[in-house]
Amino acid sequence: MIVLQPFERRHLSRTRNWTNDPELARLVGRVRQVSEDEHERWFAELAGRTDHRFFATETAERGHAGHVWLADINTRHAKAEIRIVIGVPDCVGRGIGARAIDLAACHAFEVLGMHRVYAYVLAFNPRARKAFEKCGFVLEGVLREDRRSGGGYTDVFVLAKVAT
Repeated sequence: MIVLQPFERRHLSRTRNWTNDPELARLVGRVRQVSEDEHERWFAELAGRTDHRFFATETAERGHAGHVWLADINTRHAKAEIRIVIGVPDCVGRGIGARAIDLAACHAFEVLGMHRVYAYVLAFNPRARKAFEKCGFVLEGVLREDRRSGGGYTDVFVLAKVAT
């Protein structure tokens, strides 16, 4: 069973560890470490933000397994970006990410009244693309060589789902 919980202080330590994990950072395009002070400031500002909804992804077996969030919530155009990280290695490849994406999309549609949710997925992260597609997201396009990665550039897939 996978549930989304409000993001709380008890989730901070694991989240910072995942943020600073080199492999996870590579998969989401993060390029620098986050200090404890920066992480604390981010958390303090999170509650006051209206353009983001941040959730901890929890499982009965592993507890806090990752996080999923709605970013750049645009009420005028009724759209939001979905971002996700599964940080517990034992939880990768078990459908937890796809379920978290699905729950976040449902929240966006049913609670926030969004019409469209979308995601940017780096081309070298096929597992993420598969998770979004499993939830009904459709490939809308490719942003060619859109992001710096390593010593070069990588394509970014744009996937989206609209309310039915």
